[in-house]
Amino acid sequence: MQNSLLHKRIPTLFGIILLLAGFFAINYAVNHTVFFTTQASPTYTPEELRVTNLTDTSFTLSYVTQESVLGTLTYDSTPTGNKVALDDRDQQSGTPQPYLTHHITVKNLSPNTTYYYSILSSNKTFIDKDKPFSVKTLNSLTQDPSRQTPIVGSVANEDGSHDNNTIVLLVTDGAQTLSTLTKADGTFIMPLNALRTNDFSSYIAFTPNSLIKLLVENPKGKATVSVLASQINPVPLITLNNSYDFTTSIQGQISPVPIASSSADTSSFPSFSATEVGPKEPAIASPDRNEELHDSQPQFEGTALPNTEVQIEIHSGDPITTTVTSNKNGSWVFRPTTKLEPGEHTVTIKTKNSQGILQTITRNFTVFAEGSQFTEPSVSPTQPTATPLPEITITPTPTLTPTPTASPTATPVLIPSDILTQPPQPITASPGSSITLISGILGTLAIGIGAFLLLIARGTL
Repeated sequence: MQNSLLHKRIPTLFGIILLLAGFFAINYAVNHTVFFTTQASPTYTPEELRVTNLTDTSFTLSYVTQESVLGTLTYDSTPTGNKVALDDRDQQSGTPQPYLTHHITVKNLSPNTTYYYSILSSNKTFIDKDKPFSVKTLNSLTQDPSRQTPIVGSVANEDGSHDNNTIVLLVTDGAQTLSTLTKADGTFIMPLNALRTNDFSSYIAFTPNSLIKLLVENPKGKATVSVLASQINPVPLITLNNSYDFTTSIQGQISPVPIASSSADTSSFPSFSATEVGPKEPAIASPDRNEELHDSQPQFEGTALPNTEVQIEIHSGDPITTTVTSNKNGSWVFRPTTKLEPGEHTVTIKTKNSQGILQTITRNFTVFAEGSQFTEPSVSPTQPTATPLPEITITPTPTLTPTPTASPTATPVLIPSDILTQPPQPITASPGSSITLISGILGTLAIGIGAFLLLIARGTL
């Protein structure tokens, strides 16, 4: 009898010990769980975008990024243009460099002309929601520029250091916004003789008491400055993360009054944002559905996957068939070289969507005879017509031959490949992760063995 009890107590004791040890080990593993994560990708999104220094032949785009990246503009007088403008600091060398603040001036433009542009930040393209940004150059003025003294000054970081990563913006009542970059020693100079009024119709005429406001910003902070036109050559030293009002004086001496940066007013310097270009699905943007056109050679526009062939067929008396390739932003444009006959027409495009399936889109439109002032076309829209083709149809089997991504057609720019290509970030974990894993495994085994022994002791097994 004693031997029977002994044989039952020993497995029971060991079973209880193993169960307790198992629970302890699993509890340790749970409380010391290591979450494996990857390092977050850098942010290339342009922020604080502003168009400044607008003239009849040029404009400047300034912005900042959270990471030091390459920044260029692709621009032209058409939405599909491919001219390239570099940062002002790179225009002499012709080789773009990564920066945190970006100041890109586009030059040699035509007066009174709309230009379209997109931003290439690192290897990502940014536009205005679903279309390129646009800006219109000014009319040329016949009057001579003013003889206004330029504004000069110096900017320092809070630790007293200087760099050429600081943007200085200027506004004054009733005038356009100007901007410039500091030099490596923190100094800056900004000519004011070509500063125009808000309506761009004439040059600004300053008086000694004209109020000028500055916004100084770089990744290390911002500063705002109020100064009179009589105090701009030079402006006293500006230290970031302060707000200065130099318009007050004590016994004829300028008296800067620093204020906490949180109270600095930047409302005079509005900015706008950009949207990263993502994969675009096929679409016809122009003409609109059933649009009535007076142009017998209308421009057809739309979207597709970037650098993808788009087959276009215009159904008229003599059908027009052609193939175009979308640009890197996914936009395509086509204008026929022959005139379309007056009457109803359809345009059909065929191209692959993001799933690799050939997609067909058809759009109806009407062309009126030239000089008809949109009177009845030669084919009356009230006459019975065939059932319109469906707006979108899907062909299960792709028929377009896949083509490699087209090389950019922009002006060649030497961009170091090691900067554009960011290496994948390794998965990291703390050194204790192995101990945690082993504890969990051993704890599970201990609970299993302990339960097995208890079942033996009870005679279940």
